[in-house]
Amino acid sequence: MSFALEFHDNGVFLVFADVVTDEQLLESDEGLYRHTYPEGLQFQLVDLSDVRDFQASHKTMRYLGEKDREFSQANGRQLIVVVAPTHGRANSIVWEVWAQDTSAEDPVLLTKIVDTHDEAFAWLKENGIEIT
Repeated sequence: MSFALEFHDNGVFLVFADVVTDEQLLESDEGLYRHTYPEGLQFQLVDLSDVRDFQASHKTMRYLGEKDREFSQANGRQLIVVVAPTHGRANSIVWEVWAQDTSAEDPVLLTKIVDTHDEAFAWLKENGIEIT
């Protein structure tokens, strides 16, 4: 398994390494949404910095984006930041297009793709997320 979930009271760190496949993305997504967050799922930090090949399909990225958007619409505001300095960046953009709710002036799902962990943590903090 080349991914790990690190759960917090209000969110999750999802770390991928080596090769990312559709199956791994779907398995990790199931795990993170099955978990109970005492303070609610407020954030996801997806770390692709140790990925050397991203083999997931655009179909899977669309599915995940739509699922994230629908979850946030039903359960409240969520922030998702993806650290993708190289591999997985293009697929992350596909995910982001489907995740964003462009019909709302104040969307319940905010997304960002960044190059570094520092940028990810700064963006979460700027948007009111304290990792607990």
